[in-house]
This record gives sequence, C-alpha cells and structure tokens, in this order.
Amino acid sequence: MSGQAEVHSIEALKDFRAALALYGEDALAALGAVEAEIRRTIAWLHQDRPVFWLERIKRLRERVASAKSDLFRLSLQKTPEHHPSLGEAKERLRLAQAALADAEKRLTLVRKWQPALQQAILEYHGSVQRLKDLTSIDTPRAVAQLARLIEALEAYLQIQPPAGAPGDVHRPALEAIAVEILEEERDEPDAGEVAESRGLEPKGSIQHGQRQGDRGGDSTEADHPGLE
Repeated sequence: MSGQAEVHSIEALKDFRAALALYGEDALAALGAVEAEIRRTIAWLHQDRPVFWLERIKRLRERVASAKSDLFRLSLQKTPEHHPSLGEAKERLRLAQAALADAEKRLTLVRKWQPALQQAILEYHGSVQRLKDLTSIDTPRAVAQLARLIEALEAYLQIQPPAGAPGDVHRPALEAIAVEILEEERDEPDAGEVAESRGLEPKGSIQHGQRQGDRGGDSTEADHPGLE
C-alpha cells in the first residue's frame, strides 16, 4: 500500500462508530414504528370500520322502520274530532333517514379508501427499501468494519519498535490487517450483483456498452458504407 494512514484520534473513530450504530438503531426503530402504524391502519380500515358501519346501518334501518311505523299509526288515529300532531313523528323519521344516509355514505368511503391505502403502502415500501437495506445491512457492516479498524490501530500503537529500528518497521503488519479487512469487504456482493439478483440491469453496464461503441466507431464506415 502506498502512502500513510493519517489517524489523528482513535477516540474520534470510536465516537463516529457509536454515532453510526445509534443512527442504525434509531432508523430501524423508526421504520418499525411506521410498519406498526401501517398494520394498525390496515386493520382499522379493512376490519374495524366496515364492521362498525354495517352494524350502525343495521340499527339505523331499524330506527327508520320504527319511525315510519309510529308515523303511520298516528295518521290512522286522525278523525274529524281528533287531530294528533304528526310533526314530532315526522321529525324523528327525518333524522333517522339522514343518519342512515350518512352511515351508508361513510361505508362507501371506507370501501373506496381500502384499495387506495394498499397502493400507498406499496409505493411507500418501494421508496423506503433502500433505507431498509442501509440500516439493516450496510450500517451494521460499517460498524463492524470500524470496530476491526479501531482494534487494529490500538494493537498497532501497543507495539514498541526495537531500538535503532526505523519508525515504520511495523508498517507491513498494519498493512496486512488493512488488506485483510478490505478483502473481506471486496468479497461481499456489490450493488451491481445485488441489482442483477433482483432482475435489474446495473447502470455501469450501459456506460460500458457505450464506451465500447465509441471505441468501435472507426470501423463503422467500413462495415456500413451506406451510413454517413
């Protein structure tokens, strides 16, 4: 390895590692809270509200039927000598019918919002997937790598060079540790492999194809004389 590592404070690395670990924990906790809220909303919209409004509609229909029956009974009691007041019965019927219409409207809205909620949840999961991967995979990996680097630096500082030896006598040992850590990171799948495993074409392949096309531009006119 060329050059030298300029580490001015191992404590700063430790603080950064702690902050990174705390960020990962907080992000995962926030994502978990959102998922819990999504589950509660789904249960509320798909289970609780339909049952509530169906039961309410059933009771209101019974109330409307009862109000109609009372109004009809009072109208039968009307004679030339007796004129019962129908205003109160008509008002009860009007209120019952208005409440029934409102309940039926709300049930219709609940059923309308069910597919809209599912679509919104799908869009949310698609947009937050990268953050989930970052907090659940990349962040713990970076924290572990920082821990190994800190341990290597602390072990390096504990080594005392022999008397009269140059200052960088232990540099190969530190380089071997760094190379080992970098090789472990290199063995892990990169973004292109992950994208290919998900059925996506890495962006680099498009650029690579374009560069190959640029290099092959000298033979275009020879192979296709009709093109200008």
